[in-house]
Amino acid sequence: MCGIAGVISQSEFRPDKAYMARLTDAVAHRGPDGVGTWFGAGRKVAFGHRRLAIIDLSAPANQPMVSADGQVALIFNGEIYNHVQLRKQLEDAGVRGWQTSHSDTEVVLMAYRHWGMPACLQHLRGMFAFAIWDNAVGKLFLARDRVGEKPLYYSHQNGRLIFGSEIKVILADASVERAVDEESLFHYLTFLMVPPPKTLFKGIHKLPAAHWLEVELEAESVPVVREYWDPLDAAADYAAKVRLPKDEKGWVAHLGRLVRESVRLRQEAADVPVGVFLSGGVDSSAVATLATDWVGKGKLRTFAIGPDKEYPNWIDETPFAAQVAEKIGSKHEVVRLREADFMAILPKFINWQDEPVADPAALPIYFLSRAATDAGLKVCQGGEGGDELFIGYEDWMKFEKLERWNRWPLPRFIKKLGYGALLLLGRGGRFWVEYLRRGAAGEPIFWGGAEAFTSADKRQMLGPTMAAWRGRSSFEVVRPLWEKYQQKPAAQQSFWNWCTWLELHLRLPEQLLMRADKMSMATALELRVPLLDHVLIEAVLNSPPALRTKNGEKKHLLKRLLRGVVEKEILFRAKRGLGMPLDAWILGVYGAYARTVLADFCARTGYLRFEFVEQLFTEGRGQQVWYLLNLALWWKHFIVQERLDRIE
Repeated sequence: MCGIAGVISQSEFRPDKAYMARLTDAVAHRGPDGVGTWFGAGRKVAFGHRRLAIIDLSAPANQPMVSADGQVALIFNGEIYNHVQLRKQLEDAGVRGWQTSHSDTEVVLMAYRHWGMPACLQHLRGMFAFAIWDNAVGKLFLARDRVGEKPLYYSHQNGRLIFGSEIKVILADASVERAVDEESLFHYLTFLMVPPPKTLFKGIHKLPAAHWLEVELEAESVPVVREYWDPLDAAADYAAKVRLPKDEKGWVAHLGRLVRESVRLRQEAADVPVGVFLSGGVDSSAVATLATDWVGKGKLRTFAIGPDKEYPNWIDETPFAAQVAEKIGSKHEVVRLREADFMAILPKFINWQDEPVADPAALPIYFLSRAATDAGLKVCQGGEGGDELFIGYEDWMKFEKLERWNRWPLPRFIKKLGYGALLLLGRGGRFWVEYLRRGAAGEPIFWGGAEAFTSADKRQMLGPTMAAWRGRSSFEVVRPLWEKYQQKPAAQQSFWNWCTWLELHLRLPEQLLMRADKMSMATALELRVPLLDHVLIEAVLNSPPALRTKNGEKKHLLKRLLRGVVEKEILFRAKRGLGMPLDAWILGVYGAYARTVLADFCARTGYLRFEFVEQLFTEGRGQQVWYLLNLALWWKHFIVQERLDRIE
């Protein structure tokens, strides 16, 4: 796990050591174990790397890594869990000239040289974001893993393409303008993140998950971005290669084998100890228990987080985590999060994010990561993705009912009349009214697992600067995905497949996994997510949708395969999210601070109407106040570059 940075010049510009030091230092927190720089193509290409040493700790495994003949250079962030098997496959194919004993970085380099792009990507099982310069063809290649565990940003302007693990790399180039992308801001207000390929910075892009980029050195060359993996297409390929189970018992055995394999791969692919974030829920308890099966009882370190006192909307789950930890014999640590900790870390948190990722769970992940790093760990596993893959959200069950009701033969004009009447009654901010609007418009009701504001709310909240956007809809983001999904074979189309497929394109890579990467790497900790292994995803998408929620039970298949592994009390208890008591904190003692920041933001930018923001305070909508406060602090820190003082 590392931080990468680089540039390719298509003009007279030539990066020097000082320039690359600025870019590489921007991600110093991601890699405290080493730093390296490489220049090529007459100093038109430069790579920088900050290393967090996890696999092959030797000096020959340092980066940037250059092939023995000097023709190919690589910088790589991530881990390839099947690197041992891939190396043997390459050696059996006659690949020679290895320079390390067991570096997964070198496996990526040799895989590219043997198979080329994008064919080499199909062989990699893991998480990655990397850049390759091939001198023989005069091309730069960028690639991001299938589910987007590792971020990768780029900007093509001023005669150069700059890229890096974080946006701060690109901003370290003084020629890059700091400006807000208003379309991205509009969609952030719906999705709590900016949908790919844009970011909240004008002219700066994120490489979408499961995509690769190619650009040549010539001045007229522009980046070409292509997709190399689609979950449902890959699921069809999986079905063609593997004999699929015929019944529930077969599926439980098949998926159980893959879940165990996924946890094992992530536990063993390290030359350092690997811990687990343990919330006491189904997913993390499964990961911790299966990891213990691999390392042995009493050898695993686990970490949980909870509040320092009782709050009405934050249930302390640490007793459940302690119950699991006791059963598996882990060395368990509980972090207690205080209101003062939250506010004190807020300025640094805004900087670590790069752009707002408004999920409140991001901060608990940071404090868990810091505890793991303080305990001497460099790697942990977590339970992210289990809900999206195995259907674990109660809200999704409600969405499924709404979709069925929406198919009733009720004329759309009646739905539109009902929606219009509710708007007149001032109910437009209710999400059930928003779902009626979507049904009346012929849109899918499910747009993702988390939404910030309704369409009606956005029309009311947008200020004069955003006036042109009041008539627009964030369905502009969903529509191309919906149309692409509808082109899939009818046998693959189900409500549950739509939910999982959409999440794999939007919320998982750009919110859930983005928060996991940014918060863990802020403390130089690598976070691995075994329940989002791409082979497991392909298998689950082939399972009968009805089995995933049989008899109305969420995560039915996952719970079946975990019987006898995880205690019943854990398997069947009510789901709780990793959250924070934002209503108590943002609307309470720090309410005056939040009001001041938001009033200043509204007055200086014209993006939002402060009257609407005041209404959020009045109605006690603390979570939504947080979404906007996050945005306002981001603007102050990154756009106008004003100091964010520590809040006491």
